[in-house]
Amino acid sequence: MDKNKIKTLRDLYEEAAALYGDAPYVKEKAGKEIVEKSFSQFADDCHRVANYLLTEVGEKLHAAVIGPTSYAYLVSYFGSVSTANPVVPLDAQLPCPDLCELLQRADITVFFYDKRYAPMLDAIKAACPEVKHYICLQENDDVISTEKIVKEYAPAEKLPEITGDTLAAILYTSGTTGKSKGVMLTHGNFIDNAMCCDGESSLGESILTVLPIHHVYCFTCDILLGLRYGTTVCVNDSMMRIALNLKLFQPTFILLVPMIAETILKQIKAAAAAKPEIPPQMIAQAVFGGRLKGIYSGGAYLAPEITKAYRELGIPISQGYGMTECSPRISSSVFTDENYGDVGTVVRGCEIRIEDGEIVVKSPSVMQGYYKDPEATAEALTEDGWLHTGDLGYVRDNRVYITGRKKNLIILSNGENVSPEELENKFVGKDMVAEVLIYAEEGYITAEIVPNPEYFKDKEKTEIAAELTELIKEINKTVTSSKTIRRIRLRDKEFEKTTSKKIRRQQSEQGEII
Repeated sequence: MDKNKIKTLRDLYEEAAALYGDAPYVKEKAGKEIVEKSFSQFADDCHRVANYLLTEVGEKLHAAVIGPTSYAYLVSYFGSVSTANPVVPLDAQLPCPDLCELLQRADITVFFYDKRYAPMLDAIKAACPEVKHYICLQENDDVISTEKIVKEYAPAEKLPEITGDTLAAILYTSGTTGKSKGVMLTHGNFIDNAMCCDGESSLGESILTVLPIHHVYCFTCDILLGLRYGTTVCVNDSMMRIALNLKLFQPTFILLVPMIAETILKQIKAAAAAKPEIPPQMIAQAVFGGRLKGIYSGGAYLAPEITKAYRELGIPISQGYGMTECSPRISSSVFTDENYGDVGTVVRGCEIRIEDGEIVVKSPSVMQGYYKDPEATAEALTEDGWLHTGDLGYVRDNRVYITGRKKNLIILSNGENVSPEELENKFVGKDMVAEVLIYAEEGYITAEIVPNPEYFKDKEKTEIAAELTELIKEINKTVTSSKTIRRIRLRDKEFEKTTSKKIRRQQSEQGEII
């Protein structure tokens, strides 16, 4: 694909249709069948949705879309942005009051919704009178739906002009602290990030998309790169069925977050232990469907032990780093890299400088700002376009290393700064620990731990406390005295989390000191 010809998301899917034609772009289950939609069909259907919106709604609109990944979701998304208006992808885990609040804040006038949200519509209509048009993604009784639109409307003959500076999406972050902010990304932001690396297509022809579609990591690296390279995007319809869908679709590569990668690795190890006569590499391939060549990992810290374990199974992991405000990629790596500790090489077109330990970046992928929030925008973006990431780290030989979050720093009485993430990462891969949170309490660095119930099955609390205390002693041997963990709290239930499954730094209750 000629990168110089692609300036907007509409350019991207139209060029994909011209290049890849009738090849399958999306595969998804419909009952017991697998339905395929080609690149050409996708472009036509996006134009149909755009035609409907321009004809029935008008030229000015803000469209929200909510639901799991599906062909109808993608057509609604790309059809909306093709009208030169922004789309707002919403978190499918949000409760109704939070959903209504975002619909109001984002000035939504058109709401595309998965049919499972139909019971919420009366409450949404009462709370959000500005939303005038409701479109179900699937055919559902007599309501207007995306599936009906693509059947009944012709592709738009003429669409509004779009440039790289046209606002494409407003994405609401789900941070571990504070109120979510609406990240404004342009068509040019998305296209730059989709084009900032080369060679991602080398693994083959299909990907299983398992991450939430409202996250920019999934949208850019599954959906947009699929269009760029002619890759078939296979839809995982439920996290409960990921194992079945891996076998069904047999992807050649997959995007994961470290939590899922670690969970699958544990399953492989358990299966290998149960069948020692079968090589672990064969078991790993069977788990992933038989054709997997590699895993892309992002969204959180990936322990070197996990990277190494997968490589020993013949499955390389490419780790990257980014954030929603950067569309998202800041650094990336290839499968031949042995990146144990870093998060890849700075992507093309991105500059990084370090200010007081913080990573500050500038690139064509950086957002316009936060929607209707000039104060937060001024705090994050300098006048000349540098973005304060809030991440602590450094760059060596053009490779990026992350050490923690600036806002989470523990400042001790002696003036020493301690990154809690640096200590939390010491617990990754420890079988006896399910979750851990590090914070300062009464001058002590404290580790609050949720023990792994499988590991400590049938053991008394005193035994659990003793083993965790020994683990802390071993970890303390690997850090300087200023970073020593001096208090342990034992927690009997999971930590409260955001909808993206990140542990909240502020918890409503604490575990018991041991």
